[in-house]
Amino acid sequence: MSGDFASLRLPAHMQRSSVLAAKYQPEGYLAALDRETLWYDAIWSEGRLFLVCPPLNNFRTAFRKAVFRGDDRVLKFRRLRRYARHEVAELDAPNCPAEISVLLQGWTGTSGVSRAAHAEFAGLNTAFVMSRDNPIEWLVTHARYHRDAHGLEALIVMDNGSTAYGIAELRAALEGVGLSRLTVLDVPFKYGPVGRKPYRRTEKYMQTALFNVLRLRFLGQARAVLNCDVDELIVTRGESVFDAACAARLGFVQVAGHWVYPAPGAEGPFSHADHSHTAAPPRPCPPKWCLVPSGRLGGFSWDVHGMERLPFLRRRTHADLSFLHCRSLTTGWKSLKRDQVPQDTVPDPEAAVAAEVLRGLPGQG
Repeated sequence: MSGDFASLRLPAHMQRSSVLAAKYQPEGYLAALDRETLWYDAIWSEGRLFLVCPPLNNFRTAFRKAVFRGDDRVLKFRRLRRYARHEVAELDAPNCPAEISVLLQGWTGTSGVSRAAHAEFAGLNTAFVMSRDNPIEWLVTHARYHRDAHGLEALIVMDNGSTAYGIAELRAALEGVGLSRLTVLDVPFKYGPVGRKPYRRTEKYMQTALFNVLRLRFLGQARAVLNCDVDELIVTRGESVFDAACAARLGFVQVAGHWVYPAPGAEGPFSHADHSHTAAPPRPCPPKWCLVPSGRLGGFSWDVHGMERLPFLRRRTHADLSFLHCRSLTTGWKSLKRDQVPQDTVPDPEAAVAAEVLRGLPGQG
């Protein structure tokens, strides 16, 4: 086990190869690449065992021919689904084994098994975020805002190796929000490197893969699931984002966003509430989404800005929903020059809507 995941690491003599040519790899690229993880999690659910892996690259052919065992029983390999930045192997497993092992190129590796826990989030308006060393008060404000503005009931936080605080401290602070369900996961994997254009995100495996760990392990019965980062606030002039997803024909809404900034002349560090201004015209951001897992799109792979392999959805954003992307909500604020807070911005009416909610939160008035 690694953190809260039934993961498996490759031995030192077996490493994943990069798919990028050397000219697209800046200094430090291979050190940041996850060359060691064979699978992030092994998830048993209703007679199937799902292995959520980084792209298998040079191991793909051997992986298909590998021998998998659940405890002492050989498991039938059913299929391998390939996505842009992860892969999901599916094995037959009538009963949940205590361990799964693989014989791969003469090496045997063993991991535990995570039993799916969809009932824990059944019927709940749920959000998930990934974070590393973001101030705890940002995470608390983000959760409280979406609780009050949208009826958030459950939250999963994936903490990717924070050193400023521990998992227990983060969990204790978020428990004060008063949600029906809170899960804080220890995520010890490499986030992934940034390649040179046009391959900046090609081998940033972890984020998208773990989104789909949540899909397969926790969130299949949630009422609706929101993908929204800690520096983003969903704004509505009508129904909540969760109600909008439930009312949508596809059980899915895409939310357009734009950058917001502190007022000209303001000095950091900044909070969500300080982001009151925007460019004229506003600078757009890639969309975020909310999905009903039991709906028509529930079986598709989750990606950062939509459902993978359904690019047509990006053109369909909800008319009464938007999100604010808080530009100066950053742990690197001390390295920013004062003039990097734009001086030519204008008050943002969407931020004014969010401010009504934020003013009601502790420490935000």
